[in-house]
Amino acid sequence: MRLSDIKEISSDSVRLITEFGSPGMIKSLHKIKEIASIVQEITDFIEEPQMANNIELMRTVFERVQNAGDRIRAVSIQVNETNIINNSTNLAFYVKNKMDTESDQNLKELIIAFKELTRSFQSLSDELKGHHRASLE
Repeated sequence: MRLSDIKEISSDSVRLITEFGSPGMIKSLHKIKEIASIVQEITDFIEEPQMANNIELMRTVFERVQNAGDRIRAVSIQVNETNIINNSTNLAFYVKNKMDTESDQNLKELIIAFKELTRSFQSLSDELKGHHRASLE
């Protein structure tokens, strides 16, 4: 190391020490200390067993809500694929039109068809309930 390098390092060191003693730097260091203290309080609060438990519960609730949303989308897709809603609507219109124009025998056939559709709805509902229970376990 040369003498000029030593002088420059010494000069920079004196300037830094002087700067650390300035009112602006002291004020900044106090602010940093306050922030560090607040961060420590937050960290301590989060690490408390009750808070850690609450955070875990929130995570679990979020996962369950997300899973429920996924299941609802899957059910919606299944219902749309079966075309059961459109078929029900069409059948209801058909029954209404037939009731206005057809004989008792045709009306009985329509009632039987409607009952079969209702059973299909019940079967789908039972199946979806079974999937829901299985996904919760």
